[in-house]
Amino acid sequence: MVALATPLAMSFPVLTALPAQAAEPSVMAPADGSVITSGSQVTASAHFDLGLKMQLRVIAPGAGDRLLRERALSGDMSAPVQLRRNGEYTVQLKGALTRHVYDSSVFTVRIPPAVPSGVTAKVSGGKLMVKWNRGSEEDLNGYALAGTGVQSKSGSVGSLCSGARCFASLPLTQSSGPVSVGVRAKRPGGKPGPVYSGAASANAMVGSGAAGSSSGGSTSRLPSGSAGSAPSSSGNPLTPFNTDSPITLPSVQPNGATPGFAYPTPQLADAPKTQNVAATDQLQWGKSVGIALVLLIVAAHLGTWTRHLRVVQAGTSSRGMAARVARGGTGRKRVSRSREKIARAEAIAKTAPGMARETERPVPPRGIRAARRPASGVREAAASGVSVRIAENSSEKTSDDRRRGSRGRRRK
Repeated sequence: MVALATPLAMSFPVLTALPAQAAEPSVMAPADGSVITSGSQVTASAHFDLGLKMQLRVIAPGAGDRLLRERALSGDMSAPVQLRRNGEYTVQLKGALTRHVYDSSVFTVRIPPAVPSGVTAKVSGGKLMVKWNRGSEEDLNGYALAGTGVQSKSGSVGSLCSGARCFASLPLTQSSGPVSVGVRAKRPGGKPGPVYSGAASANAMVGSGAAGSSSGGSTSRLPSGSAGSAPSSSGNPLTPFNTDSPITLPSVQPNGATPGFAYPTPQLADAPKTQNVAATDQLQWGKSVGIALVLLIVAAHLGTWTRHLRVVQAGTSSRGMAARVARGGTGRKRVSRSREKIARAEAIAKTAPGMARETERPVPPRGIRAARRPASGVREAAASGVSVRIAENSSEKTSDDRRRGSRGRRRK
């Protein structure tokens, strides 16, 4: 893309290359709609190409809106997000000055709580007394107890725990024999529901007036179910599936394989990383802007210089002082011409008085002037040595004759 910049000083275009269309600001991780099921923290990251000041923020359950990282101009931002509670988290890329949210990503945390510790069971008065340690999760909201020979029970942390220890009494469903119980912790998990921890078990003996207790370890008689799902209330014991299964499954081993053959664990290929083709090299863009500014300054200086030339050319016209000086030649020639002019002026001044006297002589009448002309001519000729005779004008002679005739007639 090319933009046309017209400097004010010079009227010619300067072409500069502008950066390609920058990629829109976006939250890179965690992906929108993802579900986190393990760990204690995740890394939030975002990218933006151009901005005065951008912020990476997170809205966490029970913690509200918090600032993770801040950056100016452009680049990547990343920061860890502590997963202290289950629920929905929102990561935002927000303008620090405009307060505008440019992009956001919502992810769900469904991490099961830790398996309860310190579980003990004891038969007393037709009930199984169960004790265990309280979990350390901030959003722990209850426990579920189930087993063989006892009734199931569940309750909140406030109803089952006091301080760091928790208690529960389960009615017995058999009068003799061994009984067992499993304790699972529960946390909220948003949709589709709460999540449960693995079971911590304890065993006890009922019958013949003898009472006993034992603490966990065995899970062979725990209620069916896996970590993350609600315990079953069925009283049927669990049996190892690999030896006592009532169903015979076909073998999936290749022909001729040795017993115990196992397929290799599939390896996930690295997902291709998307590249932001619209993003431009910030350094190259800065160079382009710098070149444009330099050309603008050069254009301004050239414009000033051309205006100065026009002013100088206008002052040196054919009628100007500079033109006259140039036509006058060198200094010596001008001095010589000045001296010649002065000498001619002095000569004219010396001859001027004689010419003035001649012009001041009285003019005689025409008849007398005509009679005196020969004598004057003679004097001048004698003085100058040249014989000159001046002819009379015929018109003047005719007029003189007429005047003489008129005088004669008047005398008569």
